[in-house]
Amino acid sequence: MTAANGRTGRNVVRALVGAGHPVRAFDIATGVEQLVDEGATEARVGDLLEPADVGRAVDGIESVVHVGPPLHPREAEMGHAVVSAARRAGVAHFVQFSVTHPQLEPLLNHQAKLAVERAVLLSRMPFTILQPMHYMQNIDVARVVAEGVLRQPYGIGTPLAHVDLEDVAEVAAAVVGNADHHYATYELCGQDFLTATELAQVMSAESGRPVTAEMVPFPVGAADGPRASEADDYRLDAMHRLFDHYGRYGITGNPNVLGWLLGRRPTGFDEYVRRSLAAH
Repeated sequence: MTAANGRTGRNVVRALVGAGHPVRAFDIATGVEQLVDEGATEARVGDLLEPADVGRAVDGIESVVHVGPPLHPREAEMGHAVVSAARRAGVAHFVQFSVTHPQLEPLLNHQAKLAVERAVLLSRMPFTILQPMHYMQNIDVARVVAEGVLRQPYGIGTPLAHVDLEDVAEVAAAVVGNADHHYATYELCGQDFLTATELAQVMSAESGRPVTAEMVPFPVGAADGPRASEADDYRLDAMHRLFDHYGRYGITGNPNVLGWLLGRRPTGFDEYVRRSLAAH
């Protein structure tokens, strides 16, 4: 599992462990060792841009689950490196975390994911490509309810689809190493298609506290002056493009595939809100 210490990675590792898979967790962050306490078989620290690190990460591995670091200027390069190393190592199954509608190439994060999908398709390895929608977990329910405001940097009247990351992790654990899912590309989308105003109404109804939606301006830069890093510049450019698209078009998807893979109805936003409130 690459990027194992990130939000997606940690959820997927837990699901893999829960499904009985031995897991090698790999991340550049030293906190990845904590995943052993959560059930991972082993943890390794390394850099996806260092071929030797990636080679050691996939050595002796049956299946690779690859998550690219979000909004990184070299995400496509990292993905290609993992695909190439897995192919050399004779990996039997490559599971790629992509994004719904990667063909929206003006969006830099979608552009990077599409480039990695292309490398996966040409790798000659059995693969499964997962294309999750915008995560419900991007909304911190407890904080929003406490403040009484859902703030977002794009139009509050444009509907977006969402998906529960826990549903996505459950699917990932189910497809890993399963030949029934070889050469498949799965769009993973929840059942809700809601505006920020409607999301706020759900949180208000479930919490019993007033919650409203508010559009806030997105900052022009992460730092004053001309010394922002390459990563800062890329991330800000990517987010401006993403938020402009969300505000103008929203983003849509269909829940049928996710429901089929789960064997049940995908988690609704109201269920996610109840679970989040109970956890706090």
